[in-house]
Amino acid sequence: MDFRLVQAPEGYGFGFTELLKERGYHCEGGIEVTLQEAATETICIAYADGKAEITASEKAFLFRGLMTLVMKLEKNGEAAFTEEETVQFDHNGSMVDSSRNCVMSVEAVKAWIRMQASVGMNTLMLYTEDTYEVPGYPYFGALRGRYTAEELKEMDAYGAALGVELIPCIQSLGHLQQPLLWAGMSELRDTSDIVCVGDEKVYAFIRACIHQVAQCFSTRKVHLGMDEAWSLGLGRYLLKNSYTPKREIIRKHMARVMDICREEGLEPMIWSDMYFRVHSKNEQYYDVPFDTDMKSGERPPEGMALVYWDYYHLDEDYYCNYMRMHRDLTDRVVFAGGGWTWKGFTPDLKVAEAVTVPALNACRKEQIRDVIYTLWGDDSTETPLFSALGPVLLCAEYGFGETPDTERIKERFEFLTGCDYEVYQQLGRFEVLTEGMNNKKVGSDPAKCLFQQDLLLGIFDGQTEGVHYGPYYAEIANALPEQVKGGVGFWGSEMAKLLEYYHVFAVALAKKADMGLRILEAYQKKDLDTLKRLAEKEIPELAVWVEKCRRLRELIWMREGKVFGWEVLDIRFRAMSGRMESVCERILAYVNGTIQSLPELEEERIPAFPAATGEHRMEGGWMPWVNLASPSPMACGWLPQ
Repeated sequence: MDFRLVQAPEGYGFGFTELLKERGYHCEGGIEVTLQEAATETICIAYADGKAEITASEKAFLFRGLMTLVMKLEKNGEAAFTEEETVQFDHNGSMVDSSRNCVMSVEAVKAWIRMQASVGMNTLMLYTEDTYEVPGYPYFGALRGRYTAEELKEMDAYGAALGVELIPCIQSLGHLQQPLLWAGMSELRDTSDIVCVGDEKVYAFIRACIHQVAQCFSTRKVHLGMDEAWSLGLGRYLLKNSYTPKREIIRKHMARVMDICREEGLEPMIWSDMYFRVHSKNEQYYDVPFDTDMKSGERPPEGMALVYWDYYHLDEDYYCNYMRMHRDLTDRVVFAGGGWTWKGFTPDLKVAEAVTVPALNACRKEQIRDVIYTLWGDDSTETPLFSALGPVLLCAEYGFGETPDTERIKERFEFLTGCDYEVYQQLGRFEVLTEGMNNKKVGSDPAKCLFQQDLLLGIFDGQTEGVHYGPYYAEIANALPEQVKGGVGFWGSEMAKLLEYYHVFAVALAKKADMGLRILEAYQKKDLDTLKRLAEKEIPELAVWVEKCRRLRELIWMREGKVFGWEVLDIRFRAMSGRMESVCERILAYVNGTIQSLPELEEERIPAFPAATGEHRMEGGWMPWVNLASPSPMACGWLPQ
């Protein structure tokens, strides 16, 4: 079976060939395909007798129709069929974090674009705080894998050829801690991660940033960030201007930045939380009463869209109310959901589904037509971004036809990857450890805590209340095959490698989850034989599996991203293995009588999250690596004003 494009609007040939050649087709003969643009809210596919006609309103939707055609023919043979889907969202896409150390490589971005075009997602944001070059600012993104202008233009052109609009997603107020660490950028600081509003040097810098992305992207849209500016106006700004309410600072800053956007002919959007926090008693985002008169506070400048980001709620009505409150501020509202890639080593598939379903149901109900699905990489992108394909496909399928069921997601996933969807779903088990633990609990991450905590300090061991979880992770390891045969193309080989990595990770976690408790129990019983066996055999074996994790994670990183930033995870893995050697030496010194005690094991194991107890003990939150490795400071965190 092969395919040939016989009729299509100008500019479709390249995308047609790119999508099909990845699946092994040559596009020189075979089934005749006609692609037709029309002013319609449906995707129509008709196939019979070796000819297919696909009709939709734009390129990405037509390419979704094309790949649906291929999927049906590969699965069912060449029987005639017709299929029609209603387009639910005008813009449906993803935002990939390229600022938390893993800057997605150009080739990986192209693979991501092909995936999006295959499922009809027509927008892609690359979140770049400082990971794009800005002429005149050499410290901005230095040694961070920043995109060159040529790379941005190349990715933008590739996206356009496949119907995926690339939208720059930058920061123009806060979240700039990494570039502001440099002495060469210090004159722009208000606080450690926020620029000093009102300073003309700051606006020269912001103008340079906006001008750069305006030149490199063909879209006229730009996401300017401006979220979570917690300490706005409380640093150098305070010293220069005295205390000023945040709402006044934001209003002045927005006006200046909006002027720059108008000069560049851009249509900006920002995260909406700072406009809600001014209505909150605790300066929070999600506790604003539903009956609040939003029009009484600060409102965004004319022409600026608000992005309502929410990755946490399980109630459809909550989302509906907040969407209505956003509409009180502007008629330009974008919803941003989240794929829960930011907690640790695995995508939290359970939480991602639990929050995405009510959110996207609310978008349909409230006629929010623009949706972005975010994949953040907090704490250095420990979770491979491509492992979140399942939640991304859930978001994609919500954009078309009836409310998607599991079978629709499964069919699309297995078509793209050639991997078993049920095996992939094992990744959602890493964070759900007990029968009493709510599958929809938002925010806890026991797998990361059990894996990264120190064996002797046992920072998280008090949270387990003495329960051993090694057997649970051994079950997951047994359910994940040691080797996986994937399908064709990038996504086939990538998903196969990801599933192999998670098998190794599960084995390592099965060995490590209880190791600290077992050391402690043997020490308290003065069981020298067990301590000796742990130090001479079991801990060294664990170190071997940790090294296997490191090697596989490095391989995946280099397929997904640029080399810069990998050094952080490399340090963490190698520090874990090296620390295990030291632990063995200390245990054996105690066993041999060289030292008389192990003070680390004589401190009480207190819960890291004391509010979570009993059957809910493992729902107790999230900790970054720096807090799990040691409660002592890992480095000097002082930053001069």
